[in-house]
Amino acid sequence: MHILLAILGILAAASFWMYRIHNAANAANALLSAAQDVQSAARRFGYRLRNKQHPAEGVDDPRVSATAVLVLVAKTEDGVSKTAQAAIEDQLQTVFQMRPSDAQEMYFLAKWLAGQSQNPSDMTRRLIRRTLMLGGRDTLPDLIRMVRTVGEAETGTASVDTLHVIESIKQLNA
Repeated sequence: MHILLAILGILAAASFWMYRIHNAANAANALLSAAQDVQSAARRFGYRLRNKQHPAEGVDDPRVSATAVLVLVAKTEDGVSKTAQAAIEDQLQTVFQMRPSDAQEMYFLAKWLAGQSQNPSDMTRRLIRRTLMLGGRDTLPDLIRMVRTVGEAETGTASVDTLHVIESIKQLNA
């Protein structure tokens, strides 16, 4: 009887570790897939990381820089909420006339880009200027509306940080 219990214990331990190994492999595959998605989106939307330049300077599409601004507006200490992510993707579909899959791809690229700087306010300022440079002054009113919509997505009112970003955009538009 004690031999049977020992064999069952060994089988239970082996199955536990096989389950853990299987979950670790799935997590690694998901991480690799996410990295490949960001890399393919970067190629598709024209992002090139250049040596000795700020990451915002690698943006060649004003939609990418505008989306990264939206991500920075929506970002909290816990990251970007599902509500804010949905608001960003909705704005991309509405304003930029993107398909849902393209909007999601651009969101993930912009989320990666927004995380490339240790100073979010500096990154926001650089991305707003990049959007202006690439898209012209005509893009700024749309950017203001998008920032306001995303900033109000979670609570229904714009935060002080959101209003500060809107003021920064308005100053460039003056």
